[in-house]
Amino acid sequence: MKTHYFLAIFIAVLSLTNSVFAAKPLKITKNSHSSYVIVVPENGTLIENQAAELLQNYIVKVSGCKLLIVSDKAKPIKTEISIGLTNRFPGSNEKMDPDEFRITTKNQKLSIVGGSHKGIYYGVVDLLEKKFGCRFYAPDAEFVPQNKTIFLKPLNYSDKPVNTLRIVYGQFSQKDAYKDWMRLDNIEEVYAIGYFVHTLGNILPPDTYFSSHPEYFAFMNGKRIPDQLCMSNPDVVKLVNDKLAADMTKQPDKKIWSVSQNDNLSYCQCDKCRAIIDEEGSPSGPLIRFINQVAARFPDKTISTLAYQFSRSAPKITKPAANVQIVLCTIELNRSKSIETDPASQSFVKDITDWGKITHDLYIWDYTVNFTNLVSPFPNLHVLQPNIQFLTRNGAKQHFQQTNTAKGNEMAELKSYLLARLLWNPDVNIDSVKTDFLNGYYAEAAPYIRKYTDRMESELVKSGERLDIFGEPVYHDKSFLSADNIAFYNTLFDKAEAVVVSKPEIFQRVKVSRLPLEFAIMEIAKNDMFGPRGWYSEKSGKFILKPEMKATLEDFNSTCTKNGVKYLNEANLPAETYYNATLHSIDVQIGDDIAFRKKATANPGPDSKYSDGNISAITNGVCGSNNFKVNWLGWENADPQITLDLGANKTFHSINISSLWAPDSWILHPSRVTCVVSADGITWDSAGTTEVAGDQKKEDAIRNFLFTGDFNNKRYIRFDVTATKKMPSWHSSAGNLSWLFLDEIVVK
Repeated sequence: MKTHYFLAIFIAVLSLTNSVFAAKPLKITKNSHSSYVIVVPENGTLIENQAAELLQNYIVKVSGCKLLIVSDKAKPIKTEISIGLTNRFPGSNEKMDPDEFRITTKNQKLSIVGGSHKGIYYGVVDLLEKKFGCRFYAPDAEFVPQNKTIFLKPLNYSDKPVNTLRIVYGQFSQKDAYKDWMRLDNIEEVYAIGYFVHTLGNILPPDTYFSSHPEYFAFMNGKRIPDQLCMSNPDVVKLVNDKLAADMTKQPDKKIWSVSQNDNLSYCQCDKCRAIIDEEGSPSGPLIRFINQVAARFPDKTISTLAYQFSRSAPKITKPAANVQIVLCTIELNRSKSIETDPASQSFVKDITDWGKITHDLYIWDYTVNFTNLVSPFPNLHVLQPNIQFLTRNGAKQHFQQTNTAKGNEMAELKSYLLARLLWNPDVNIDSVKTDFLNGYYAEAAPYIRKYTDRMESELVKSGERLDIFGEPVYHDKSFLSADNIAFYNTLFDKAEAVVVSKPEIFQRVKVSRLPLEFAIMEIAKNDMFGPRGWYSEKSGKFILKPEMKATLEDFNSTCTKNGVKYLNEANLPAETYYNATLHSIDVQIGDDIAFRKKATANPGPDSKYSDGNISAITNGVCGSNNFKVNWLGWENADPQITLDLGANKTFHSINISSLWAPDSWILHPSRVTCVVSADGITWDSAGTTEVAGDQKKEDAIRNFLFTGDFNNKRYIRFDVTATKKMPSWHSSAGNLSWLFLDEIVVK
């Protein structure tokens, strides 16, 4: 028996060995020639044909050899690459997930099949990456190895994504070639046009309905406001359903329609809504009951809604209908620690757990970028993997990663690359992926860029500071953006530039990656204008602009211009506007400014959230730039009266005060500024009045209110400022309270 047993084992091993040796490599090309053809189904789908063309194109790029694409009605030959459901490899993809693929070889033939969405295309991409060595690092950066001879070893493997929807939001994913290679989706492919989040204001516009039917809108603080709809009003349900029904006839092929709250913190608290909120334990209660009524009207569609800010917590009683999608948002969370381990994020941990118990359609909207300053250091790479693992583990298999990818955004290319890989497989070896990207994208400069990102992350973690998506560089000027750390980062970038200076394309990639560091240096300097990290040095009682700081600004602007870096924040602040605003900010000219560091008072006083509400900021010699969070003083719904005391009677000829316009942040120029002067603070003479005409739909970001004349022996200057107080009709938040921001008084 033992002899027969060992003989059977020997025969089995010999048979396996012979079969391995019998499976010869596939000689796809040899010396730029090939006997292979690419076979597609005679009535192939669009994605099958696109996949075939992708493979054909890259074989040309790699080897210089162009394989013919033929129908499976052609006579079979020994050397074929079958794409999709051809008659060469009979079978079906019905049991495959939509983005799943399978790659197999038999004799000298190769087969790639995929699921009903883009599985076949992703299979070709996988082959090109893993077996051909091709890479797509960014929309304008790919790597294709040159090899006239392509051999493939026998293959038999499959793969599919963990997450069914993978959106990395931004300009990069609008490029189809990049998006499909990175196995990503975009909004337009998924949602009905015009129906992607914050849609209720468009479905029932306040401009159309509020004046005639205020009861359709939210009740707060004793009155109806146009910010949100009243979720418990049956007429609102009917109007929303009727509008959806009409719009669905225009886009019958679209399955997902967002019916979701407007982007503000208001929600209805009328008696009926309040009772539901109390019963459900969350303002999401009235919302979900409302959405379920909409979903019932359209059972063949998916009605998507937000669990966002006030509606983030799940209701205790009502469950979302089967065709309701819950988009759970992480906007409030800290980005320096993983969600699961951060004590400050435990309320979100509870929320995702609660939603997971009552819905099968959970979609995550995550934020991985600094909205306030897209081009600002934001060292969050270390939390990307644990966060996606946590979210996926808790039932979220659809992801919208708001990274706002665009040229110039902080580490946009690297972050997009990592997120795409993680959304496909949250457990991928992320360090290997990062190394692969850095070496391919930055070439010889890669080690220095790696040290830069690693050092910044470690310094943030060591500090324990919160990393906020609305943060400012100055928030971290004592931790990862300390003077010592910035000096170290600058040394790394100097070395990185030096090793690739002879490679213009790579050199510009390094320059673009340096923009956030330069931005941080300049913004921190604005907050310390005359200090050790500021724009000016003091010599013999005079303040002199530091040449190295001016050089940083010019280099920043030059890099933006050369590389087409257009916008620096979510509100689409143009790089050119930032450059000009910074020139304005550093043009202090304090030598002949007799208002410099003189005492000012304000009634009412400015809000403490901005410049600590310290009125002395208005005469500190630092002109505010485009960023309202730095060097500006703010008033909401108020008409401030600002008085400057020059300390003694002076003679001067010009008086200036500046205001800011940033409507996306509800900031408008004043409607009127009147200036008066006095010798004794009792009797006042007019210096003039300036009106701001129009509805401020388009304005310069910074407006100067300049008053000139012969002002002799005057000690006091007063500005009577009339604010707009409310957002105008053209604004999405029309009728809401507006802000007024003022800065530097300059008297010469």
